[in-house]
Amino acid sequence: MTNMNARFNDGTTADEPADADTAATIQHPADLAQDSPDDASAADAGLKLAAEDGAAGGTSVVDPGVVSLPLLGSASLRRQVGRLWPLLLLGVVLFLVGLLLGLWQSQRAVKQYQLSIQASAEVQRLDAVASLVFSGNLSSQQLQQALDAANALADDIEGLQQAGQGDVTLASAAQLREAAASLAQTRGVLIDRNNGLDTIAGLADELQQELAASQQSAASLQQLFLQLRALGGMAHGLKDMTSIDLDAFAALRQDLASAQETVRQQQFRTADADLQDILQSLGNRLGDADGTIGVMLDDLPQLQKAREALLSLIYNSSGLAESLQAIEDELAPMTGWQWWQALLIVAGVLLMALAGWLMAQAYIRQGQNRFRQAEQMFQATYDREQDAKRLNDANQAAILRLMNELLLIAEGDLTQEATVTEDITGAIADSVNYTIEELRQLVASVQETANKVTGTTLQVDATSTELLATSTEQLREIKETGRAILEMAQRINDISGKAQGSASVARQSRQAAESGLRAVQDSIGGMNAIRMQIQESSKRIKRLGESSQEIGEITELISDITEQTNVLALNAAIQAASAGEAGRGFSVVAEEVQRLAERSADATRQIAELIRTIQTDMQDAVAAMERSTQGVVEGASLADRAGVALSEIDQVSRQLSELVEQISQTALKEAGLANNVAENIQHIFAVTEQTSDGTRSTAQQVRELSHIAQELRQSIARFKIQ
Repeated sequence: MTNMNARFNDGTTADEPADADTAATIQHPADLAQDSPDDASAADAGLKLAAEDGAAGGTSVVDPGVVSLPLLGSASLRRQVGRLWPLLLLGVVLFLVGLLLGLWQSQRAVKQYQLSIQASAEVQRLDAVASLVFSGNLSSQQLQQALDAANALADDIEGLQQAGQGDVTLASAAQLREAAASLAQTRGVLIDRNNGLDTIAGLADELQQELAASQQSAASLQQLFLQLRALGGMAHGLKDMTSIDLDAFAALRQDLASAQETVRQQQFRTADADLQDILQSLGNRLGDADGTIGVMLDDLPQLQKAREALLSLIYNSSGLAESLQAIEDELAPMTGWQWWQALLIVAGVLLMALAGWLMAQAYIRQGQNRFRQAEQMFQATYDREQDAKRLNDANQAAILRLMNELLLIAEGDLTQEATVTEDITGAIADSVNYTIEELRQLVASVQETANKVTGTTLQVDATSTELLATSTEQLREIKETGRAILEMAQRINDISGKAQGSASVARQSRQAAESGLRAVQDSIGGMNAIRMQIQESSKRIKRLGESSQEIGEITELISDITEQTNVLALNAAIQAASAGEAGRGFSVVAEEVQRLAERSADATRQIAELIRTIQTDMQDAVAAMERSTQGVVEGASLADRAGVALSEIDQVSRQLSELVEQISQTALKEAGLANNVAENIQHIFAVTEQTSDGTRSTAQQVRELSHIAQELRQSIARFKIQ
């Protein structure tokens, strides 16, 4: 508010007056001179108004739109610039043409010059390699170098021809390629010929090395050495491809035959086995060499074709040297910039500089005209400003009064009202009073709503806190209940299992009682016959002892077989598992066999234990036979009483079996119900956890809402409405 008062206390700043024709905004002439071209239309309008005032006062005003330039005379700025644009574009075109032509021609000449230098180097390389090959110093690598040099030279020549630097001599590129292709086709024949001649040339050295290795004297083989040396000289002579002499090949073949005859004579004369082997090997090599000469004679057309290809390469490469040197001399001066290219660039730069300088002069002089005209406009508008200032002071006083009244309202006192007068601020004050009345009602409504929201959120927060605590306690109790029910279900399952075991035991007890009863009854009937059979039984017991020993031996054998069967079943199971899907069925059979073997082993151990017990008992039985005779009568009486007792045991066992069966069924039902209850408890626990999370989130949101309501109450507390 202090800033607003300061603005209206300053006499040079005021709101826009009601009468726009009696007031204007004044700028310094220097500011008008620095206006951008985009503001030219607005400045021209002000200058026209000042020009009208100056004309009315008798003062002459300069037209800022007319610019005078050297060589071009006076005209408007747009026309002067329109005249200079063609000159500027001409300079740009000359500069770009000179620059681009210079770069293009220089790069083109440099590329051609490099191609010519590279072609000269390939000529020298091809000439050297081809001459070396032609003289007989032939290898696969040298042949490949000659082919590569010929193809590279042909590529360079074609590049020069495409660049426009070819002449009649350069047309030999096709001949070079043709000769290189012909040489490539006959490459194998040349290499085989060279290897065969090298083999013939080395026969004498190989013979000398073999004789030295076997410590044989070479005195008797002097004639053979001379013949082999002569063969080597003729072979070296034939490697030169200056000419292909059929007579030389025939003479070489004849000398080979003579050397073979000499070898046969030496073999006939010598008795040394080592020397015989050396001569035999030499004869074989001479035979192979004769076959090689025959192949060479068959390949003479190919050799002639290769010789012509080499001659063509040497001839064409030697004829290109002078032409390539002439092209290099011609292209060397063209690799730099030409004088006319530099002249175009300099002319373009000068034209651009001249056009730019004239354009700058046009804008500078237009600015100077605007500055002079702005000075005249400033003086004319200054008088208008004084008249507008008086009207502005009256309006400013009314606005200050209204602003002072609005200051209290801005501080929050809504009981204040603005004074309505007939001044310019009267309508504004009336609107402000209406706004204050509506604002009082709005603030009162907001305060009431904020109080209600605060109270409600506090209640909801307390309720949410209690609900969260209750939910947490409920969750804990449900957890404990769930654990207890799970433990109870586990115990019921254990009881059910034990009840089933008890039922099985009860059934066995009942069966045992029935068997015992039948046995007692049988004992009563047979007790009388025991006395007659005791003597015979003694004999049989002795025989039974002997048989039990044999059974023990058989049992040990069965035990060994059972162990081996168990091991074999285990190995079969391992093999079936490694076989994968195909051995699954066999794996089941192997496991069943293993279980049967284990059961057989257990039964065998029990039988062995029984046999040992029987043997011990037999010894005691023989001694007790005599005592048994006396106790038969007493045993019969006891058997009667035992029969009665076993009948009672059988009846009790039946009742016990029925009760155990009922307990087992009841335990199974209770175990199922306990498991269902445990599952329901788990579901209730999950739902309770979700409810607890929702309650915790609701409590947090209620706290945030309460905090927002408190902030709202604090923000509207500064307003005074009563």
